Amino acid sequence: MLSKNNLLKVSLMTGLASCFMFNNAIAADVVVEVDEDAQSYSSQTTDSKLLKERNENIDVARELVITKSSSDAYYKLPRLPQYTPKPLIEDAKGIAIVNGVPLNCKLLGETEGIDSSDGKAAPSFELIREGALNDLRNGTMDLVDSRDRIVLTPVKEAMTCEIRNEGDQFDEKDCTTWTQIPNNGKILFYRIHANVFDCGAR
Repeated sequence: MLSKNNLLKVSLMTGLASCFMFNNAIAADVVVEVDEDAQSYSSQTTDSKLLKERNENIDVARELVITKSSSDAYYKLPRLPQYTPKPLIEDAKGIAIVNGVPLNCKLLGETEGIDSSDGKAAPSFELIREGALNDLRNGTMDLVDSRDRIVLTPVKEAMTCEIRNEGDQFDEKDCTTWTQIPNNGKILFYRIHANVFDCGAR
């Protein structure tokens, strides 16, 4: 049978052991809870930060793509239909075009022929001049008797070009004396003025 002193010692030791175990359990619980919260908070912060950076990168990339696409579309011209010269009507095929004043002919006046490439692909000098000459001869038929022998003498020719600038705006310039059309331009109009002569009946 334990003495009173021994019983007191056992009780004291049991109490200390219980207190020690209880403190360890509390400490363990606190550490675990804090670690979980800290880990959870750190994970959420990291995920949120990565998500924000990812979204910002996507926005920047999308903005660059849109800017590049807009830039390409801004300078790219649409595909235009092929240019063809104004056709010559059947009745005007008998009208001759000569240089100089024809002999024994009567001057009736002056007329103009014009052809345009507006809305069409860039024409060559030869083709648009052909269109202007055809228009010149076609228009003359409205002024003369088809039974007369008509001769046209060109007195002035002028060419107008369309130049596309960096702002995608178009400027018209007199390019009659140009020997070469720049890459950002094309012949827009060609005009021919001519004297009309009546050289008698056919």
